[in-house]
Amino acid sequence: MSLFMNAQKFAIHDTSFTNVAGDLNYNFHLRHGEEEQEDTPGQGLDILYQNAVAGASHYAEQRFPPPNCYPGTRTRILEILKKWITNDHKSTSIYWIYGAAGVGKSAVAQTISETFVQHIVNGIPEGRLAASLFFSHADLSRNNLSLFFTTIAHQLATSPLLGPLLGRYIDLANLCKHNIVHAALEQQFQELITNALTFASQERLLSIIRQSKTNTDPPFPFDFLMCSRPEPRIRNAFNHPDFYSILDRNDLGESFESGKDIASYLRDGLSRIQQNHESFSAHVEPDWPGDGIIQQLVQRACGQFIYAATVLKYIGDYHGLPTQRLEIILNITVPDGFASPYPDLDLLYMQILSAVQDEDKDIFLDIMAHLLKPGALYDIFYNKKDAFSIEGLFFLPKGKVQVLFFALHSVLVIPKNDRENITIPHASFVEFLTDKKRSGKYYVDIGPEAQHERIALYLIKRLVYLIKNNDRLKYMNLRFNHYALTRWTSHCSKVESSPGSRFLAALEDLDLCELLKTPIGFSSLTEYILVLQQCINIADWKSSHPQLQRHISQYRLFKDGFRVQIPTSLQTRDRDEMKMAVSVLKYQLCLSRPYMWDVISVLMNRQLSPEDVGNVLRSLWPCPTILPLDPELQSNEMRSTVDAVVDDNSFEYELVGIMGINLLGMMVSDRFIQEDKTMSRLKIKIKSVQGSRARRSHGQSGVSI
Repeated sequence: MSLFMNAQKFAIHDTSFTNVAGDLNYNFHLRHGEEEQEDTPGQGLDILYQNAVAGASHYAEQRFPPPNCYPGTRTRILEILKKWITNDHKSTSIYWIYGAAGVGKSAVAQTISETFVQHIVNGIPEGRLAASLFFSHADLSRNNLSLFFTTIAHQLATSPLLGPLLGRYIDLANLCKHNIVHAALEQQFQELITNALTFASQERLLSIIRQSKTNTDPPFPFDFLMCSRPEPRIRNAFNHPDFYSILDRNDLGESFESGKDIASYLRDGLSRIQQNHESFSAHVEPDWPGDGIIQQLVQRACGQFIYAATVLKYIGDYHGLPTQRLEIILNITVPDGFASPYPDLDLLYMQILSAVQDEDKDIFLDIMAHLLKPGALYDIFYNKKDAFSIEGLFFLPKGKVQVLFFALHSVLVIPKNDRENITIPHASFVEFLTDKKRSGKYYVDIGPEAQHERIALYLIKRLVYLIKNNDRLKYMNLRFNHYALTRWTSHCSKVESSPGSRFLAALEDLDLCELLKTPIGFSSLTEYILVLQQCINIADWKSSHPQLQRHISQYRLFKDGFRVQIPTSLQTRDRDEMKMAVSVLKYQLCLSRPYMWDVISVLMNRQLSPEDVGNVLRSLWPCPTILPLDPELQSNEMRSTVDAVVDDNSFEYELVGIMGINLLGMMVSDRFIQEDKTMSRLKIKIKSVQGSRARRSHGQSGVSI
């Protein structure tokens, strides 16, 4: 709504007004007498939503099914936390639960969150949960602090409990300071949370929380429940003197009878498996497998609920017999010298992974690397984890992912819908795969260079297939084809150390000349030039790898020069248009700056206007056949060749000497920028030994510019 409804005959320029509505202020900005922008209620929350992690809360779909304490387990720690939360007169305001991987920290936090969303006190509903955020090593959006406070602030603003109280103030904070979502974490905390109440490392987060509880007046009204591993950095942060009087802590280990809880969990889980597998339940004792076996499994778990959960998933898989699978687990023994902090868990993981066939191991580990760190290369194609996208990215037949992961449901969550994300439910499996000492032959290298080599390998495989199967292109996903064509060289160039044998073998199969003749998605001459320039770059990259010496000669043609084939059977007009396109191709290819249409127009002696040059670059590339130089030609002669035409009756071949044109292009483009008027009158003629030889041999006139 305008501030000045029905007002007449006055003008206001370049200023701002504040509309006071109740206890909220919303701003209007005037530019040149016109209302430019109105800050409307809810607009700030929209900004906040775009900078929050939707999958971080206890109720998020991305975390479904979330970890939860099994009924009847963790009763002591849950009771302690419930009493602490509901005690309004306690002296501490922060509670730290710590423990090793897999002991159930996330399950405790999830159970507490669900309990206090709507807590019943004396028969009256009383919500106490303000916000929740679950970090995850395997989720790029939840493994750092960058969006922590924006996420918490958005939850506070939209909470059924606190939203009516805080929402409008948090909304206003975003409207008044539009860049607050990109500010330092300390400033975000002050503006989005602390100020609303009064109107990036783990240590840094703990420091912010500590200061909020010790240096604010009035005291910050929220309590914090934090669950983590007892890593030195976290432990040292909690040992700060300011934490002494405000912190409670507890080790979620054997002190809370985890062995007893795990035994109960295993006993109920195995009983449920027996009921669900009718084919074998009639052949085992009712109390299968017996207390002795359960205690043996409890001992191997060493307090880790994740071990017990993985055992139950493995035994209960419908693709095997439970008694046989239990026997396999019991027969796993820790060999002498096996160096692992969790030997039984690691050996269990190895047993599960042994279901992967040897011939599938490479592709399986490649896919696991993608699942472990999707989007690490900041590439929109590589942040997807669903089976459909994985099969496209890794050039696999439809359904292959389901076959590969057929026996791995105990460590992966694999939806039936191939458009839903495959997830790794626990960090311990991620840590196992990425620790070479623990995982051995199942080690997954997720370093940037390994990722680039892995991606380039499958892009090259796709390109090789496209070259050999032109007739089947219409049955393939054109989006993945186009990505492979335009991005494979950028990934190759980032492989700096010695490439692997699979990668080298794929490169041996790739023929660049054939690639540039394949109709797989060049939407314009500009795009064709981009791919051709990438081929020139890859020639330099290959020359730095001695093991690729055998292939350098073919790639080098893109550095020294090549021939473009023009059929003589074409009508004169079509042939002339092709030659114009070749000229534009050459000069655009060599110029240091893209889209210098004026320069190309001058180099072509104004045969085309700059606008026409642009139209050519936006049009399809009309003559895709690029061939190596004639073997009789010497590369040193080609370096001074700007243009020549050779005729072999059925085809004309226009020669492109890139090194010579490159020198010319740099000279001309620099001078063009410095002296436009002089450049417009510039005429350049270059004659070469090659040009003279071509004219003598074929009776053709050399083309000069």
